[in-house]
Amino acid sequence: MSERLDEAAVGRLAPGLGLALPRGPHRGRVGEVRAASTGSALELHDFRAYQPGDDLRQLDWNAVARTDELILRVRQDEVSPRVEVVLDGSRSMALSPRKAACARELALLACEVGARQGLSPTLLATGVRSERVQGSACRAALRALEFDAKDDLVTALGRMPPPRSCGLRVVVSDFLFEADLPAMVARLSRGAAGVFLVQVLDAEDLAPTGGEGARLVDSESGAALEELLTEEVLAAYARRFVEHQRVLRAAALRSRGALLTAPATETLNALVMGPLRPLFVAGGRA
Repeated sequence: MSERLDEAAVGRLAPGLGLALPRGPHRGRVGEVRAASTGSALELHDFRAYQPGDDLRQLDWNAVARTDELILRVRQDEVSPRVEVVLDGSRSMALSPRKAACARELALLACEVGARQGLSPTLLATGVRSERVQGSACRAALRALEFDAKDDLVTALGRMPPPRSCGLRVVVSDFLFEADLPAMVARLSRGAAGVFLVQVLDAEDLAPTGGEGARLVDSESGAALEELLTEEVLAAYARRFVEHQRVLRAAALRSRGALLTAPATETLNALVMGPLRPLFVAGGRA
């Protein structure tokens, strides 16, 4: 199949879908949805102890006089949730032309559906030259994206500024790298009211095949990870894969998120109607 981004397929699906927004408060730009952050709106929400960096104008001097402690008035501001899409630009995402195309299409679909919901989409694509774009620029960035990074998603994120606050973060990657998975997921969920890990996997990711001369190779470095793919090596890979998925899924749940595995061999429509149904809600509204 072609490695090209199938914009027509995305265009057919986007009008009938909405993103499943978290049920909790959102953080983002000024807008129409209530947030958990401290603001200057008229509605009083709660009180809490002052923390360095807080707005001193929000101090409740009556409470300070009563308790001899710095007490802050916490008010609800009105905000609109943002959706941030993080796309892994490492070489492993182009293991096959279809895997690369699937990753691009899912990232674009999340941006397009989010835009239709008024969620101000932001795309963060990692690679040799990582970039952050917003709005209509997301489509052009995905067209031009090269999966050329020689390091994995965790390493790439370490070179970038901390994630910004948003209502929903969608991370598109294969997540097939050695890392402290709970720490990685905690970083990816930081500042977001909810996070979806969309795991795009090729057939060879799910079940490597053996055969004469076949070897397991690191897509980023090109180094051979195993000798010939014997039945024993393939069985060991299967065991490691199951454990990897268990740890990744548990880490996502602890961060109020979800792991959704998307086999790249399926069509975009089949993915949306199947394993990605928790993310894409039919009907155009969350």
